[in-house]
Amino acid sequence: MPQKINSFNDANNLDIYRELYENSLILFRTINLKGEIINCNKAYSQAIGYSKNEIIGQNIFAHTAIESLDEMTEMFNTWKSGKCYSNKEVWLRKRNGEKFLGLFSANNLYDNGVLVGSNTAIQDITEITLLKQEFKHIKRKRQEIMGELSVRIAHDLKNPLSVIKNSIEILQTKNKSLNEQHLNLFQAINRSILRMDHQINQVFDFVNPKPLDLEECSIGKIIESVISEIIDTANVIVQLPENDCMIKCDKTKMENVFANLLLNAIQAMEGNGTLAITLNESDSHTKIRIKDSGPGIPDELISKIFDPLFTTRQIGTGLGLSSCKTIIEQHGGSVSFESKIGQGTVFEIELPKSKLSLTTNNANFVLESEKLYE
Repeated sequence: MPQKINSFNDANNLDIYRELYENSLILFRTINLKGEIINCNKAYSQAIGYSKNEIIGQNIFAHTAIESLDEMTEMFNTWKSGKCYSNKEVWLRKRNGEKFLGLFSANNLYDNGVLVGSNTAIQDITEITLLKQEFKHIKRKRQEIMGELSVRIAHDLKNPLSVIKNSIEILQTKNKSLNEQHLNLFQAINRSILRMDHQINQVFDFVNPKPLDLEECSIGKIIESVISEIIDTANVIVQLPENDCMIKCDKTKMENVFANLLLNAIQAMEGNGTLAITLNESDSHTKIRIKDSGPGIPDELISKIFDPLFTTRQIGTGLGLSSCKTIIEQHGGSVSFESKIGQGTVFEIELPKSKLSLTTNNANFVLESEKLYE
């Protein structure tokens, strides 16, 4: 051991340090520049299964499991270059052949400013890791069960929903003398059917995603089409962009993305507020921003927003934003958001454009939702 160990430069402090080192529940080992173990504590020797006398002089690689040899080599070379490392996971091998996962952090030792060795603190995190794996397994099984149940329910709803939809169309066709009130009721029913059908398709696509059916599409027209189908309140103002652009995408899936985002925004605003949609493009990408004037997303929910089956509402599948993320990533794009309490939320979608993309300019306009149905 070098005589000078960082700030432990007197006998009393050295005695305290040695006692803490030896009796700590954390595994400690000290190595020289050759990677030879020159000291260790009781916890380390008990974990490895060798006596302290047997361990002294052994190389650290003798205690490293095969699957972690490359990681240990990288850590050793990093340390020899004068850098420290922390929170590195390495599998260690016991005398009896069993393995355990250690969380490594190293502290360099110097003698008169010259690197001579390293103290390594190791925590056995095997049980924690196994618990995490078990939790992931349980979560995965839960999602599988929920997926199967959702598909069954979706199947049960699909047929009667089709009957309702067809019946409404027949009633509308046969009744030519409907007044404005009746027409509004039919429109409200049709919008509700579309929403239900949209949620059912979400479930099917989540459990068994279909490949993309790509075609040249106008983002502006997709957004306008979705708005006309889903907005049924006179208190939501939708601000559409001045420009439009063409991208190669799966039109149906992209309609689902915007339907999800717009519905979420409307529900967040409780049917009263402003939705501002903007388009920005470069030679290779298009960015779509959807900003609402809602209350914003609480900090504790932000990390869960894209999780499957996560929802804060009594109704809904909890698949909407997860589905959006999956669809956008299928298209080679990305989706992100920013939210501030009291200031609303902004979702931003970035999509690659096709080589044949073009830009057209339309007149700037602001649509109030009641005007969509005049």
